[in-house]
Amino acid sequence: MSGNVNAVTALREFGDELRRLRVGAGFGTQASAAAKLKCSQNKVSYVEGGKRWPDDDLLRKMFRVYGVDAPQQAVIRAAIREGQALDRPWWDTTGYRDFFSSGTLKLFALEESAETIWVHSGNYVPGIFQTRGYIEALIEFGLKAESAAHRRMFTDARLKRQRVLVRECPPAVNAVVLEAALHVVVGGPDVMREQLGQLRAAAQRPNVSLRVVPFSAGAAATMGAPFQVYDFPGTENRSIAIRETSRSDEVADEVGEVERMRGQFADLAAVACSPEMSLQLLEEIEKEL
Repeated sequence: MSGNVNAVTALREFGDELRRLRVGAGFGTQASAAAKLKCSQNKVSYVEGGKRWPDDDLLRKMFRVYGVDAPQQAVIRAAIREGQALDRPWWDTTGYRDFFSSGTLKLFALEESAETIWVHSGNYVPGIFQTRGYIEALIEFGLKAESAAHRRMFTDARLKRQRVLVRECPPAVNAVVLEAALHVVVGGPDVMREQLGQLRAAAQRPNVSLRVVPFSAGAAATMGAPFQVYDFPGTENRSIAIRETSRSDEVADEVGEVERMRGQFADLAAVACSPEMSLQLLEEIEKEL
């Protein structure tokens, strides 16, 4: 397992391992493996998709059909025991499961297990750096039709997601922010001053690189569509890309799409201020308030 795992991501990693064993044994599809295992394709899909641990009967069949030797069987059984012993993460509780879609909950798990996060936030401050006041001002407008309980849950979740920055073994966060996002006075001058101060503090953390795309960058300074790329530990853990839309987050793990977003990030970073100049620009904008 990777260094930053929880019960959800442990299941995902275990499912990936079962998929590798299946393919390595010559079963190109889940259906062909299920036929040999004498079980439903859904059962294979659930365990490979990280939705459940295999029961002992299915696990023994997989070991036999996939040709897994005794030492590797012992390693796999130990991984199951370790994963099942992990505490459920904060988002995998009744309140959050009722509130967020299964896709969003999966994103929370991936975010926590990522080794490196690349984020372009578009026309607002990256969520991982937002203050409570900034978040509340955003949702007061964007979610004004929702109940107060709904808005509180959204705010609470966004703040809890920020814990990855200060935990032991935090991810490396590389962020580019449009200068326009720093000038918009979200929530009023006091809220925005606090937000800019928090950005400056985050930018000075050893695991954070924050760079501002200035107005002088021209067309690049108008590129407001936000996206993120998550990299995971180990050579077998594929990266994913997330594109934020007005209705949902679109997730892609196809190599071509991930690399395309990496290219977009690199293009923005190429015209952004250095981390040092970005920090100076943050200070100047804060003083203007």
